[in-house]
Amino acid sequence: MLWKSSQILFKKRVIKKFTNRLVLAALFVFSGCQYQFVQPKNQPTLELSFKGAYTSAAFEEEMRLELQRATGYRVVHSNGRYLVEITLDQQRKETIGFLHDRQPLTGEILDRLFPNEGRAVLGAKITLIDKHDLKSIFENRRLFASADFDFTNPNTLRDTLYDNQPLVEYSLGQFDSEYGAYDVAYGLAKKKLAKQLALYLGGVCLEK
Repeated sequence: MLWKSSQILFKKRVIKKFTNRLVLAALFVFSGCQYQFVQPKNQPTLELSFKGAYTSAAFEEEMRLELQRATGYRVVHSNGRYLVEITLDQQRKETIGFLHDRQPLTGEILDRLFPNEGRAVLGAKITLIDKHDLKSIFENRRLFASADFDFTNPNTLRDTLYDNQPLVEYSLGQFDSEYGAYDVAYGLAKKKLAKQLALYLGGVCLEK
């Protein structure tokens, strides 16, 4: 009987200890600036400025939406306390995957490699300025986002049309040319970059 009582007491202590740790972890996570509950009138106000060769109206709108989703900040067109300067200045297409060519009818592997997988990469610099105190909170912090894609290669026997049916092997299921698949991945990379930038800003505790 005494042994059972000690077992029950031990289990209760373990459960209590685990619960306390869970509460502390939750307090730590939700005390971040992104998770604070702020009344609209107390929200820090941000003005956004977009620069660079690769910015677009679609990216700018995505950035505004991500800031609404991920932060407690309010985006305004003018008279904001903080100015956020975002410069989209890097864009590149990388080849990251190759396959051996095959005879489409026999399946024989040929001694010839061809590219079939790529990566769209987009980079930006972000600067945050406090217009009230006339100082930079941080300058030219660089962030990158990327999206991978597969594509057909018209220079291979494998991707040649036979009886109007493409003989293509894919891991990502994108039956498109390199440029067509890249355009899709590039759009996804832009969305990812907007989210990263918003989360980065959300980690900075700003005053009203």
